[in-house]
Formats: sequence, structure tokens, C-alpha cells
Amino acid sequence: MNKNYPTPEPVIILENLETLKVVTDPLRNQILETLTPAPQTVGQIATKLGLETSRLYYHFNLLEKHGFIQVVDTSVQGNLIEKTYWLTAYRFEVDPEAFNFNVDTLEGTESIIALLLANINATREDLQRSIYARHEQIAQGAPKNPRHVLDTREVFYLPDDKAAEFHARLNALVEEFKHEQASLPADGLEVLPWALSVIFYPSFHYQSQE
Repeated sequence: MNKNYPTPEPVIILENLETLKVVTDPLRNQILETLTPAPQTVGQIATKLGLETSRLYYHFNLLEKHGFIQVVDTSVQGNLIEKTYWLTAYRFEVDPEAFNFNVDTLEGTESIIALLLANINATREDLQRSIYARHEQIAQGAPKNPRHVLDTREVFYLPDDKAAEFHARLNALVEEFKHEQASLPADGLEVLPWALSVIFYPSFHYQSQE
């Protein structure tokens, strides 16, 4: 990798609604995830996502405008200038103090729903693309290598203290394996990006008004 590329920040905090709306789009979410390992062009990302390049320019421009990605290199391809992009940060987190996430208000309730659905929709799009892409690889002669996929929905009946314990242990496990890549040997070991989406929440029902 070119050592002159600016290194992405570890994390950038999102502090306004307009910027948050940009990143909650499922396709733009996939672009950011695909850009994470290394700088790439729009064409390279389009190939990996199985999309026409022309469909991505609008999304790249929007991500660049709002500070999610940056141009780190340019090259001349015929009569065109090809740009290479990379992330401005490896993670983008929401500042809860800057948004209304108060379930006591309708606005806050809808903000929470919009943020959660953004993750669910991004997961759906990524999962669907992954299955079709793997089907195409095998159809073109790639060796089969069955891997386990965890697909489950469970409802636990737990007191608050046990729910808090489960949350803490699950979060610790996620953090442990998030840093696993840093310990991998640099010997060309083949690795895949494994996606994990988790939503752990209290499941309420409407109460009778009688």
C-alpha cells in the first residue's frame, strides 16, 4: 500500500442529523464496509458489490461531501481521471447527546427506529449479495468450502440484572474478536470479512386500555 495515503482516524463522532441520514442508507453502508480494508476506486467497489459503476457515483459524492470518505490518489485512464477513495475513519459513531433518542417523545422514538432499521436493512442487503456472489463463484468453478452461518431469533425471559449480564458478556466477546485481525500472521493466510448484526432489546407489547 502506498505509504503516502492518509491513515483513517480510529473513530469519528456524528453530531448532526443530516450526516447521520447519509450513512444510514443501506448501499452507502455497504460502500463504507467494502472500502475498509484498503483504498479502492468506484469501479473496484462496483465490481465487488455486483452493481453498475454509474449507480455508485452519486453515493460516493455524497459520502465525500459529508466527510465519510476522501480521495487519496488520482490517475489518468484515457480521457478520464480515476479517483481512488479511502475512509476518513475506521468507525463512525453517533453522539447520543446530539440527537433526540428519548423514547418519551414521538420524535425520539422515531429516531431510534430509524437508526435500528438502518442496521437491519444494511444486513439484509449484505446477506443477499453475499449469497448470490458465493453462488456465482461456485458456478464458475470455485472450490466448495462450507461455512457455518448463525441464523437465530431467541426470546429470553430474564430479570434486568441477568439481561445486563448477557449484554456485557456478549459485548466483551464481540470486542475480543474485533481485534483478532491484528494478531493474524502476515503469511498470506486467507481471511474473509465475517458480518455480525446483533440487536438485543426488551420486547414490549401494547397493554389493554380497559
